[in-house]
Amino acid sequence: MKLPCDIVQDLLPLYEDNLCSQATREAVEEHLRECESCGKQHTAVQEFTELEMVVEPKKERKATAKSFKKIRNRWIASIVVILLLIPIGYLGWGQYSGSGPSFTNLRELYIANQFANCLINGDYEGAFGYVDVEGINERWLEDGYFSEEKMENFEDDAWDLYQKLAEDVEACGGIQSMRYIGISEHGVMENGEDSYDVDFQLQFENKQIRVSLLVTDGGVESAYTGYNLEHPLEKLLSWSYPMYNKYSGFRYDIEQGMMVPYED
Repeated sequence: MKLPCDIVQDLLPLYEDNLCSQATREAVEEHLRECESCGKQHTAVQEFTELEMVVEPKKERKATAKSFKKIRNRWIASIVVILLLIPIGYLGWGQYSGSGPSFTNLRELYIANQFANCLINGDYEGAFGYVDVEGINERWLEDGYFSEEKMENFEDDAWDLYQKLAEDVEACGGIQSMRYIGISEHGVMENGEDSYDVDFQLQFENKQIRVSLLVTDGGVESAYTGYNLEHPLEKLLSWSYPMYNKYSGFRYDIEQGMMVPYED
């Protein structure tokens, strides 16, 4: 096990006092054989230790107290480093595997969690603030779905619809709970943004439902529960589909199996 110089130098007092494990001792000795700088540091520690053996009793007590204080401070520093390394290693593994929290998806994870908290608390205006309305507006215009004139009041129209869909959800008792499950890479959007699937387990109408949020740096793009689009929860989380139907003037009727005129 190769150790960096700064860690070896911190371990030298413990090494000299035989307070480290055998594996650590062997790693330190291997480093000392190969590193001239740390070898000199080791020699200095040995000479200092020999000098401490001949100090007067009173000075010896002070030196011992100082030595223990130094060791204690180093242990505290080591614990802090370990606590810092644990989340860094955790995020590093997520970065490598493409699954779980990572350095590049912390913002998306934050957006998803804030969105979920707003839904649980019945703060639908707050939840709407984490939806990427602007991004959806731009894509619909770029793809030519609707004219600029039609999309002129898109954000206001979207909020009006979102409130109505939220009222339907509240009429069913609202979302009782929402628990984070995991996050994974989804892919790259057409505008070049990375996107992630953030999964939650929520309780609605006394049922446990798994929901997957599609999230980018701009906000929550869409969501999926597995229910059909007539379900109140699915309509709220996938609000852009009802919004599209409203603007187009048609919607798909599941019972009839065909497109029918859209009605509010």
